[in-house]
Formats: sequence, structure tokens, C-alpha cells
Amino acid sequence: MKLHTETCRAYSVRSLTEAQMALREAERPRLRTLLLRAFLKAWVPTANGCLYILKRIFFGNRRPAPNEIHSILAYTVGIVGDNVVMLPALAALRKNYPRARITVVTNCHQWGQSGAVGVLGPSNFKDRLIVLDADPVIRHGLNFSLDSRLKGLSCELFVNFSPFGNRGWLGAVLREMIFARKAGARHAVGFRMSTLNRKGLFNQVQHDFIKNEPRRPAMILSELGLPSAGEGDFLTLDPDGKERMLDLLSLIRKPGAPLFVLNPGAKFSSQRWPPDRFGAIAKLIAERFDGTVVVTGTQDEQTIAEEVVRISAGIAVNLAGRTTLQELVELLRLAKGCVTNDTGTMHLAAMLRTPTVAIFSLRHSPAHWLPIGGNVLSLFALPECRYCFDDYCEQRNCLKAIEVEHVQRALDTVLNSDGRKAGWPDSGRTCHGQA
Repeated sequence: MKLHTETCRAYSVRSLTEAQMALREAERPRLRTLLLRAFLKAWVPTANGCLYILKRIFFGNRRPAPNEIHSILAYTVGIVGDNVVMLPALAALRKNYPRARITVVTNCHQWGQSGAVGVLGPSNFKDRLIVLDADPVIRHGLNFSLDSRLKGLSCELFVNFSPFGNRGWLGAVLREMIFARKAGARHAVGFRMSTLNRKGLFNQVQHDFIKNEPRRPAMILSELGLPSAGEGDFLTLDPDGKERMLDLLSLIRKPGAPLFVLNPGAKFSSQRWPPDRFGAIAKLIAERFDGTVVVTGTQDEQTIAEEVVRISAGIAVNLAGRTTLQELVELLRLAKGCVTNDTGTMHLAAMLRTPTVAIFSLRHSPAHWLPIGGNVLSLFALPECRYCFDDYCEQRNCLKAIEVEHVQRALDTVLNSDGRKAGWPDSGRTCHGQA
């Protein structure tokens, strides 16, 4: 669904295919971008050919039989979203290698470990979790050694879910291959490049090459000949957390009132739809559905959450920093709907099939992180300044082009199973509004 304006066009899409079609429609062919695409189309297969040769030298090329594998090491980088989208692949590894001990190593860098621990800690798809705040392999000149917390770690199969190859960081992929080698792996998958990371140079064409992260783990499993675990709720149930949330909600909502979750924060400021617009959405939800609105987020996002509460005239209730990740999961399970920025919360809600409106900035392509889930509608706009790759962009023209009315329409759509709401266009038809 396209939302036309004189200055910018906003899009409402249900699927990755729709998002990619919108991006292509907005393209203006230029000689420079054509040359950059041609270079990447030659460079990517060349780089992957070299990585394939190294992989064959280090690990061979034979697919292991399930009864051969007794230890698996799965590696990724990230906090909440990166680990949530990996869960279906971990479930598939557990199912197809039932005799194997699965160790997950996740690198959170400087972002804190609570998100990764909250996602992976309770999961039954792994036997051991190691959370790092730096690269697992340390380089000393031409020598490499494992982080001290990984000493003694070994595996027969190494599965590399790290996003660095997808983002074009060849050096990181080579280091990950060294990690697998140091861990003693006899088989390894997941060492592929999608693009080339050169800040600024390839910004305008990256979306043609970078793979969608929520769908990429299934591509990695295909190297082992394994089927995907498909869509579903792969998050651990927390009965105690659910009871705590029900107790909390009993204090703030009328019996039977539908619950809505707003998530106005995000890791980077360039991803945050203005909090005053979240506040306006809270008012609309209260008026239309007589619903209870809670605002979620981390402790560091308290100020943003309070601004949403203030704009809503106290309708919304601030729960930012007051829930664990497991409690947030249970809260989303109880919710009738969710409006969120492009964050880990978006991927949690999508996996739980909570009707969700996801708001994307265009600091890079929305196709990079568009969530999996049939009950999600993703909104983005395509201003001239798109693909800035600026995590701290102050202008945020792409987000300001998405109006409260656009989000309201999208929420109406996802809350109705037939995709319709009186007074609004059908999904996929064009409508006009200010943006």
C-alpha cells in the first residue's frame, strides 16, 4: 500500500517481496550506481570462490551424517534481534542432530549481555551458552588465539550465523573461519559474503546484495542439506513471568480491556519514530478500542517512554526498564497489538504472531531486517536522503514522513483478519495522506 505525498512516498508492506518491489520502483538508474552494481556482481562471487577454497582446505566439503556429529558450535553476533531470528535454525539443529551437544557463542560487543542471555539462556535448543563482549579470536601480529573464556572449547560442526559476511566484512569472516579452525571443527558452514563493506561507497546499492537477516539462517542450514524449522513460536514459555505480568496488568487495566504494546526506543537514534507520534497512537488506541497501552523499553529508554506517556496525557503506562526480556515476551503474548520501531521487540512480536506494525528508518534498506511473520505490517518511506547508513542521523526525514494516520491505518489492517477496516483502503491499494 503506497501513501503518496508531494515530498516523499511511504510504503506499507506485508512481505519481503513487496518491500523489494517498492525499493526497485523508487530507483533512479544512474551510471555510478550501475557501475557499482557491476563491480559487486563480479566481486561477491570471486570472494565467495576464495572462501570456498579455504573452507575445503580447512574443513572439507562433505556433508556430515547426523549420527556423525556429537558436538556443534553455533556462533553469532548481536543482542536481541540477531539471536531471536537464529532460534528457528537452532531448533532445526536440535531436531536433525538429536545426539549432539550444542554450544552457542554470541558476541554482544559493547551493547550489554542481558538481551542475549534473555533470549538464549532459557532456550532448550542449546546445551551451553557463552556470551562474549569482544571477538572470540584475538590477533597478535600474525598469530591468533581464542578468548580465554573459550579455552578447551571444541566441536565437530561449526555453524556460523554471524552477520558480518552479509554486511561485507571479509576480515571478520576470515577471523570466524579461524575461530572454527581453533575450535577443532571437522565440518563448518556459513562463510559467505553478500557484499563489500566500504563506508559510503556502496550505500546506494547495498540493498540489492545484502540478504534478509531473519531468513538468512535457513540459507546457512541449506549448506548442510537441512530443512528450515519454519515459522512458529520458538521462545521459551515462562509461567512465572506470565503471572507477574498478569498481576501488574490487574493494577493498570480494566477487566477485559485489550492490551497494546508500544516500543518507541531503539538501539540507534536514527531508528526512533518521534515519541510524540507514539503518544498520539496511544490516545487513538484508548479512544477506538478502550484499550490499555503500555510502553516498553530498556532502562536507558526511560526518558523516551516518559515522553510518550506525557504526550498521551497519562493514558499510556511506562514499563520501560521494569520487565525482564522473558516478561516482555509474556507481555507480547498477552497483547492484542504492538507498534514498534525496528528493534529486537519487533522480532519477538513477529515470532509470537502478535499483530504488529513495524516502523523502519531508511538509514539502510528495510529489506535487511524485515521480520518474518504473517501478522506484521512494515512501514517505511523513501526520501532522497535514504541509505545514509548514519546510525545517529538528526534529520530522520524517512521517519518523519510516516504520519500517525499511516500507523493507524496499518494497525487497523493487522487487527482484522480479512485485512480490511471500515473507512480505510484495502491492503495493496493506493491511498493519499500527508507525510
